[in-house]
Amino acid sequence: MKEGLACRGDVDVFIEFSDGREDRLSFKNTILRTGREALALCLANMVGDDFDFFISRMLFGDGGVVGTAPKTVQTDRNGLFGTTRASKPVVANIDPNNPSQLVLTSVVSFDEGNGFTLNEMALQMNSGDLYSMATFPGITKTNEMQITW
Repeated sequence: MKEGLACRGDVDVFIEFSDGREDRLSFKNTILRTGREALALCLANMVGDDFDFFISRMLFGDGGVVGTAPKTVQTDRNGLFGTTRASKPVVANIDPNNPSQLVLTSVVSFDEGNGFTLNEMALQMNSGDLYSMATFPGITKTNEMQITW
C-alpha cells in the first residue's frame, strides 16, 4: 500500500441568495500529509496527552487560482496559498446511513467574507495543522449570499 491510508473527500457547496435563488457546486478535496499522519497516529493510539487530531475549523482564502485555473494542491502543503478571509468553526456529524462517512458543515453568513473571491478551502485540525485542502475557480462573496459548505 504505497499511498498509505486511502481516504478521500468531496466538497459540496450550497449558495443561498437573499433574493431566494440557490446554487450548488461540488469539487474534490485533497487529503494532506498532515491529515494522513493524524489518522495513522489515532489508529495506532499514539496521540499523547493532548488530543488535537480533530477538525475544528474551515478556512477560506483568496489565493487558490492562477488566472482562472485552480492551483494544484500538493499533499505536503500545510497552509492556504493566499490570505485567510474567513475562519469558521465546523459542525461534525457521522452520516447515519453510512457510518464510515463524516460530514463537516460550516456556514459563511451573509455578512462574512464580503468583497473577496473565495477560491480555496481547508479543513484545519485543532492542532493548527491542515487536514485537507481544495482549490476551485472562485466565488465572489457579497452580502447577498450565504454559503453552506
